[in-house]
Amino acid sequence: MIVKSIIIYPIKGMKGTEVKSAVTLERGFENDRRYMLMDSNNTFISQRSHPKLALIHPEIIDEKIVISYNESSFSFPLSQTKDEAVYATLFENEISGTLISGQVDEYLSELLHDDVRIIKMEERNVRDKKLIKGPASTEVSFADGYPYLIAGSASLECLNEKIGEPVLMDRFRPNIVVETQVPHEEDNWESIQIGNAMMMVIKPCARCPVVTINQQNAVKSKDTLKTLSTYRKKDNKVFFGANAISLGDSQISAGDEVVAL
Repeated sequence: MIVKSIIIYPIKGMKGTEVKSAVTLERGFENDRRYMLMDSNNTFISQRSHPKLALIHPEIIDEKIVISYNESSFSFPLSQTKDEAVYATLFENEISGTLISGQVDEYLSELLHDDVRIIKMEERNVRDKKLIKGPASTEVSFADGYPYLIAGSASLECLNEKIGEPVLMDRFRPNIVVETQVPHEEDNWESIQIGNAMMMVIKPCARCPVVTINQQNAVKSKDTLKTLSTYRKKDNKVFFGANAISLGDSQISAGDEVVAL
């Protein structure tokens, strides 16, 4: 098996960026989901409420985040903050972050037709996740629940054989796509080695309605979740991909061999 692709999501909920290599930090890939949008009630927003986020593309270029949508773009330095701490609600957690810029807030609010602000997770902003196996806990970014999501290519091929209209892997917003031969074999991995990096697979990933959103046009269709539920449903949850943690800082690259241990 090999790593087919590596994807980071600099701003939670927005379009992902495929990269050639990335560093496996404890809280997630470097620059992955270190920024998040929140509404006027300081509650995080995602594609669940704002599908248009799928069409907004943040990329890291020359130590800046460049946010693009159609013909417009806006950029700010990775180092930029207002040094003003705030708390945001992310599911059951109250998480601290730092405000960035009123100008960025205005640009994103105009795009989304909503009053939003962007915050940054800095090194001092620690969010711990309790684990059901392995270490007692791990640090995690602004990701929904776990630092890493791994998906096998054969799992998508299996779904596309059953669904009416084939879908792309980007619906599932993985960090690591592994070229596999057996559908959903990632469910059963205990740990994997990618190059020199060691990762522990914690559990299969329960999916939310975001997988019903076409990441190319932000249009919703229930077919993805409906089809998955016919063969991937357990305890009233539908599963695709696997949640994982890093067991040490290392760098992985597309094309690296993946060994299930």
